[in-house]
Formats: sequence, C-alpha cells, structure tokens
Amino acid sequence: MEVISNTSLVADEEIQQALPSVLFLKVKQMRGGVQKVVKTAMMPMWKERVLKGDNVFVKVNLISSEYVPGQCTSPMVLDEVLSELTERGYDVTLGDADLAAARQCNKAAKVWGHKRLAKKYGARFQNLSEDKLIKVRLDGKIFKTLDIPKSVLEADSIINLPVMKTHCLTGLTCSLKHFWGVVPRVRHQYHLVVNDAIADITSFLKPKIAYTIADGTIAMEGNAPRTGISKICNVILASTDPVALDALAAKYMGMSTPKHVRTAAERGVGILNYTLEGDEFIPNPFILPNPNKQPIFKWEMAFRKSILKPIMFDTPMFGLFAWIATKYNSFWYYRREGRNYTEKIVDTWYARELAQFLNL
Repeated sequence: MEVISNTSLVADEEIQQALPSVLFLKVKQMRGGVQKVVKTAMMPMWKERVLKGDNVFVKVNLISSEYVPGQCTSPMVLDEVLSELTERGYDVTLGDADLAAARQCNKAAKVWGHKRLAKKYGARFQNLSEDKLIKVRLDGKIFKTLDIPKSVLEADSIINLPVMKTHCLTGLTCSLKHFWGVVPRVRHQYHLVVNDAIADITSFLKPKIAYTIADGTIAMEGNAPRTGISKICNVILASTDPVALDALAAKYMGMSTPKHVRTAAERGVGILNYTLEGDEFIPNPFILPNPNKQPIFKWEMAFRKSILKPIMFDTPMFGLFAWIATKYNSFWYYRREGRNYTEKIVDTWYARELAQFLNL
C-alpha cells in the first residue's frame, strides 16, 4: 500500500487510518474483463457499507450522441454496476443532462446502450434536463440557490461513473467535474467561475456522493471532453472520496492537480492525500489540452471576457452560438477526426466487447 501524503510528522500507520483509499485496477483483456474489474472495484463499497437507503442515483456521462470511444461512460462499466445494485434490491435511476448547446442526452443513451441496460435491469433512465427541478439553498460562493433535478435530490445515495478525460476548461474532468452535469442548461453561464461553482455543487451533494468508479478503460486526451483523442488505458479507479480520486487521476495523466480539485479540497469536499491500493501504479502521461487550438472554447472564453458577453450569451444570439458549437462538435470534428478513433479500435478486444451493447 502506497501512502500519498504531504504530511511528514505523522506516522505511516496513523496516516493510513486517516486517509481515504483510492483503488487502482488494471483491466485484463478477456471476455467480461471490464465487468470483472468493476465488480472488484465495488467490493470496498459493500465492505464499508457506504450506500444509504434504497434509492440510488447513478450519474453517467452521456456528453455525445455520436460514438467516439472515450467520450461517454462505457456500457460495460454500467452493466456491472447495475447488475450489482439491482441484485441487492436497490431502486436505481441513472442519467445525465443535455448540454447547453445540444440536446444529446436521450440519443446518446440509446447509442451507447444505457437505455437498453436500464431496461435489462429494471432501472429507470432519466434525462435530467427533462426532470422536475427543485430550488435548494446552497449559500455557496457562486450559487446561493440552485435548481437541482428531483431524481438527484431525492436519491439516498449517488454512485458516480465519470470517464477519465482531459478538459479544455478545467484541465481534467473526472469525479468532481462530472457533477457539473446535474445542473441542466444554465451551467455554461458559470465557465468563468467554474472552480468555485463545482465546489459549491459538490459541497451540497457531498452527503449523497457515496462512491465513484472512474472509467479509464478508454479515456480521452488532448482537447477533450468532446473533441479529444481516444486513448486506451485499461484502468479503473474507485474511491469514496472524489477529491482523492481526482488527485490520483491527475497524477496518472501526468498533470498537476487542477485548480477545481484543490478548491474542492479547500471547501471540505474531500482531501488531496490518499492511500493507493490495488495494482501497480504506473503513470500514463496524456496529451494535455490546448484551449487556443480548440475554437469553441477559445472564442467562447474570449467573448465571455469581452463587452460582447451580454449580447452573445444573454440574448437569443446564444442560440446561434450554440448551433455553431454543435455543428463543430457533431460534424466538423466527428467527420474529420472523431470517427477515425472508432475505426482504430475496430480490430481490438474492446470493439468486440462493446459490440453487444452499442446501438450504432
């Protein structure tokens, strides 16, 4: 067991008792290999009895209705999670929200096989952008109140299934950034204050966030989350602490701990130090994002900082901006680059395993 800590005056045994553990597991390329590793990743969750109540919300990533490996939560990961939960009698809802610039969630859930898996296991699929919103008080630095989808708010526990990816705005998207998806439609308005906004949301949800299983089977590097480069990593990360998990994910990807992760730690969402358990940990440096070479992020941030911000984002003009962003992601990137990554895994073990789930 490796102890990752900046504390030098505390005995290793005391550190291990105080720090959360992050499980790092490697996927063996065999039939059902992903499901076997996810089953192992869930063992600490059962042993520590972290789930409260019977109503569980499973937060998946459905950022794209096109199939580009590494963009959305692998259906193989979701398959095992739903199997384990429903076998134990939990009442399960899974879902994600539409983007500000696209209504992709329902189609993505069909393409990536999530709706089919929900039906298979008797779970409910919920597009959070179509869910009833309930106004809650956060008293955060950015959000004093916030509309939270009913399915999330009424869940006793949340299991988080992010994909490990680079991100043009935050550097990394994994456990913490994934909860940006519980704020339907309006989250784009907070890009300039994203670090504190994420901390506000995760601070409020902290009592419900029971466990995170990060999908690093096929991750994404470069100018992700939607226009990145698919990267086969064959790993799964799991922890009860979303901050610790993100700290390990950043180390694995070869980047310094992102600001939104450090901000969440400062706000008490979790801690940056951890004990590392599982398989041998070997960093696997990613190509880091360059927002200046991703036109949507480049121009969006430029306009948000300019005198044109009220016109571009607070009027119907935003509809045009959103349309351009959607066309760039869904057509320009996908046709020129994204679908090539799909073709690159056609002859791999992953393609054969995924074929039983995808609806292309």
